[in-house]
Amino acid sequence: MNFQYEINFNRDSKWHMHSDHFHEGYEVLLSLSNAGSFFVENNLYPLRRGTLLVIKNTALHHSIADPQVVYERYVLHFTEETLSAISTAQTNLLLRFNKANHCIQLDENELLLLTSLFEKCYKPQSSNFGDDLKRDILFIELLLKICTFLEDKDYINTFTTNNFIRIIPILDYIKCNIDKNLSLDIIANHFFMSKYHLCHIFKEATGFTVVDYIIKYRIFKARELLRKGYSVQAAGEMAGFRNYAHFIRTFGNVSGISPGRYKKKYERKN
Repeated sequence: MNFQYEINFNRDSKWHMHSDHFHEGYEVLLSLSNAGSFFVENNLYPLRRGTLLVIKNTALHHSIADPQVVYERYVLHFTEETLSAISTAQTNLLLRFNKANHCIQLDENELLLLTSLFEKCYKPQSSNFGDDLKRDILFIELLLKICTFLEDKDYINTFTTNNFIRIIPILDYIKCNIDKNLSLDIIANHFFMSKYHLCHIFKEATGFTVVDYIIKYRIFKARELLRKGYSVQAAGEMAGFRNYAHFIRTFGNVSGISPGRYKKKYERKN
């Protein structure tokens, strides 16, 4: 059985996001540092040593790491098909991971246990007989342990900052008007602030620039529409792209696949 998953260990003072900012599968992030905060859609979570984040597919997200801190974390990506293949009638992993985005805080013993499993899965795989199966078994054990923690522990409450409070209406405005022209001038004028101030508080609160967030959210919307069966042209227009060629190019740059191929992939699934 071919399980599709990837585990990375990152250690740096900067945040590096995959070009695909919202995944078709799932992401699990285990922070080993007191690193700052984490933005997921319209929520802000503290990012501490032992913070475990489980992020649903298609959730737009970004770390806001303290530049003075070396940010250590394990990051696990896996597909919905992999979860489905592992799941049984008794143990339905899809149901667990398809709940709202999870954020829990592990104590030091729990963190050491989960870190050990991540390390074993992350270790380079040899070509010896049976090692591929052993790694898959460790991966399943890791998923089950994550599910146990999600079930047993209380979720971390979101928190806020003054800048984050100020940009929540801006996030809502962008989402409600994603099919319209959303220039910096238009948004700044709507909220009676300068473009400089808009860009400053938005970047500080979310980790995204305003323009980058709008582009990513347009692609997010287009992908959602393509999965629902809309044509490529209609999806681009409804997501706010005025130029068809620009939509095709931007979609490919962000998603790593053309909108036409993306649409066909979901037509085959359905």
